[in-house]
Parts: sequence; structure tokens; C-alpha cells
Amino acid sequence: MTAAEIARIGGVAKGKAHSKAQLRKWGKRGGRPEKLDRKGLATLKRLLATGTTQAECAAILGVSARTIGRAVARMRA
Repeated sequence: MTAAEIARIGGVAKGKAHSKAQLRKWGKRGGRPEKLDRKGLATLKRLLATGTTQAECAAILGVSARTIGRAVARMRA
């Protein structure tokens, strides 16, 4: 049996053993991890409210200025 076949069997068994809602929940955790978690976003909001620039926020939080820009755009949307 190939590795792909073994993986498929495991996926089928998991699919039969769990509900569709549980499988969807597991699937939504996939993808790239976020650079800013809830605590980081709360800190960002506080820093921006005090007049800190996005570049300064990026340096404080240890992320890029683009990451801050994307987070600010999501906050405004």
C-alpha cells in the first residue's frame, strides 16, 4: 500500500467517525497562522488610539508594517 492510499483510508475513517460539523471545524483551523492574535490586535488598537504611527506599532509588536496595514484595514471594514 502506498502512503497516499494509507492517508486516504485514515481520512475516510475519520470522516465516518465524526460529524460533518466537527470535520468543518477542524478544517477551518488550517492555513497560515496569524501574526497578530487577539492580544496583539487589542494592543494595536490601544497604540493607534494614543496616536502611535503604524510603523512604530510594527516595531513594538515585532511584525512588518504591511501586517499592521492589513490589520487596520480589517478593523475598519
